[in-house]
Amino acid sequence: GISMKKWLAVYATAITLVAMPSQSEAQVSVRLGLSSMTGLVGVQYQTGNISLGAGPLAGPIAVSARYALNTEGNSLWAGLAFVINGAEVFEENLSIKRVPVLGGLVGYRIDLNERLDFSIGGGYGVYLGADADLNDTTGGILIDLSIGYSF
Repeated sequence: GISMKKWLAVYATAITLVAMPSQSEAQVSVRLGLSSMTGLVGVQYQTGNISLGAGPLAGPIAVSARYALNTEGNSLWAGLAFVINGAEVFEENLSIKRVPVLGGLVGYRIDLNERLDFSIGGGYGVYLGADADLNDTTGGILIDLSIGYSF
C-alpha cells in the first residue's frame, strides 16, 4: 500500500498549488484518467503556458511539468514526467526494488468546453537506478490520457 506520508506530501503540494496567489490567467484543474503526468486522479496548476501536475497512480506517484504552445483552446504540448516508485527492477542480489521513472512526453490538448479538456500524449521514460546488466528493460512507455475539469 501507499504510505500516509506520501499521501500527505501529495495533498500538501496540491493545497500549496491551489493556495498560491493566482494571477488572472492561472487556473487549477482536477485531472482524471491514466496518466504518467497526473496519475489516476490528479491536480494540475496552470499559469500561462506552463502547467505543474501531481497525482497517485495506484501506488506510484506522478509529478510533472508541461509546456503548451497555446494557453487556451486546442494545443500541442511537451512535458516532463517523474513517476516516484514507477518501475520494479532487479538489484545485484536479484531482489526487486522500486525506482523512479523520468521521461518526456508530447501530446495534444483538446478543449471540449470552457471547463473540460481532454489530453492525449505519449513518450518514453528511463528507470533511474536500473542496472542494464541485470535488467532486460531500463525504460518504458509513458502515457497521458486524461480529462481535466478547471475551476
